[in-house]
Amino acid sequence: MNSKRKIIGGGIAAAAVISLSMAGGAVAGSLVTSADIKDHTIKSVDLKPGLVEKFSQPGPAGQDGAAGPQGPKGEAGPAGPQGPAGPAGGGTGTQGPAGPAGPKGDTGPAGPAGADGTDGVDGLTGAVYRTLTYTNGGGGSATVACDDDPAVSQQYTAISGGVQGGTVDTQDDGFAVNSSFPGRMDWDTGLPKADRLDGWIILGNGEWTSALTVWALCVPNTSIAVDAGTLDN
Repeated sequence: MNSKRKIIGGGIAAAAVISLSMAGGAVAGSLVTSADIKDHTIKSVDLKPGLVEKFSQPGPAGQDGAAGPQGPKGEAGPAGPQGPAGPAGGGTGTQGPAGPAGPKGDTGPAGPAGADGTDGVDGLTGAVYRTLTYTNGGGGSATVACDDDPAVSQQYTAISGGVQGGTVDTQDDGFAVNSSFPGRMDWDTGLPKADRLDGWIILGNGEWTSALTVWALCVPNTSIAVDAGTLDN
């Protein structure tokens, strides 16, 4: 037997009294009550075997109590790892309308000066001064070409011209110039040739002159435009 005896409380003592009364039969006189037992006098050895173990087992679970108040919000946990990228979408969106034009920007700084260009060709480079003297001026009509070769002549344009009737020291009476202009004359028709400005034409008044000299200043340029106009006065 264990030398240390376990002392149990009043509740177990009451149960032990009931057990003893049942085990030992009737007690002479009246039943023993809890008032007849001095506190801490009943030991575990005085109880029925197995009774202590039975009272040591936990009782049945009680009903759940009411929910307590909500506790404070806990701290945020660390961010979880990034998940894999989802598949690319297969749809194609439509282009939105153009936005409004922005305000005009400030004028930028002037750029550096460009390099000098190559010198252009002088318009009179290759020019030729042509003269032709008619020793028998007749009625004073004459012409001079920019070159004796018609193919070469047509590579020029006469930009000025003139005429002299007679000689410098002797003037023939009665000769006068009716017309003076660039061109080439068709003597068969008595009219200037169309689209020909590679010479100079002089038309006189039909009076006789002993000599007639025609001048023409020709430049090697066939792109000089003719701006023809009329004036009704």
